Amino acid sequence: MWQKAKKIKKIVILLFILIVVTTGSYFIYKFKTNQNIYKDNTKVMDTISQVLNLSTVKYSYSNVVTVKKDKSINDIKIPFTEKSFIIKYNGVINGGVKPEDINISKNTGDKIFIEIERCEILDHYIDDDNIYVYDVKSSIFNKLEIQDVLEDISKYKKEYEEKALKEGLMDEIKNSTKSSIKNMLKNMGYKEIVITFK
Repeated sequence: MWQKAKKIKKIVILLFILIVVTTGSYFIYKFKTNQNIYKDNTKVMDTISQVLNLSTVKYSYSNVVTVKKDKSINDIKIPFTEKSFIIKYNGVINGGVKPEDINISKNTGDKIFIEIERCEILDHYIDDDNIYVYDVKSSIFNKLEIQDVLEDISKYKKEYEEKALKEGLMDEIKNSTKSSIKNMLKNMGYKEIVITFK
């Protein structure tokens, strides 16, 4: 009986040691993983860069422009040189953050502080397949050229960028960027994430 109790005691001690060793190994592994991966700013920035490509905000629009032109010399209109046309086209403005505008100011492996220098319009393009020109009136002395249409569309690009910014595009870019980066960092194991915009 005494022998049996001694055997059970040994088994309990061995089980306890095994549990302590296993639990300790797990926490050491987790700690080392945190130290190696989460504190490596290069790896964090590589992951953030991939997320930024996905978190670009798109602002799509359609525009109709009426253009009237004539030739003149010293502000005097030359007769029979008037031309007019209506352009309808679609555009897309892409806004976001470039990786070089992101700085990790502090990284403990648990907490991370990120500063974003600026958000901006990254790209603005016109859908070439959907440009329509209507109601063309031109004279024999002033024919409508494709270049005229493209130049006029180009003039209105800046105007639409300003309109998009007034309608809150920049706030949308900031919110989208912040949300995407926070979600990604939470998945990496960060408990506290502070993102500030300069």
